Amino acid sequence: MGNNRRYPADGMERVIDQVLTRPRPVWLTEAEVDLEHDVAVVPPAPAPAIAYVRFHEAVVRPDVEVIAWNEHAVQIRFTSRDGQQHEGWVWKVAVRPRPRREIPPRR
Repeated sequence: MGNNRRYPADGMERVIDQVLTRPRPVWLTEAEVDLEHDVAVVPPAPAPAIAYVRFHEAVVRPDVEVIAWNEHAVQIRFTSRDGQQHEGWVWKVAVRPRPRREIPPRR
């Protein structure tokens, strides 16, 4: 048996290592969201917002879409700079409506 030149083994291991070590957000747990006792409201369309999102390495404040909420938590969705999509629950106090960008009047 020889080596497969088209698909080297170390290349696949490198890809697996990159996926496993890619930063991921730290979301609230099911117990913290408590949907059993605090039912979520789902809007007809996602609402734009800004949210504090915790990663193990840092906290970021991306533009997000609010896709559901209850009294204490908000479910958000966003795409990180590397193109990876994230969806999960954060505390309600970590989310703010996205400010409207007003166009200044012409002079």
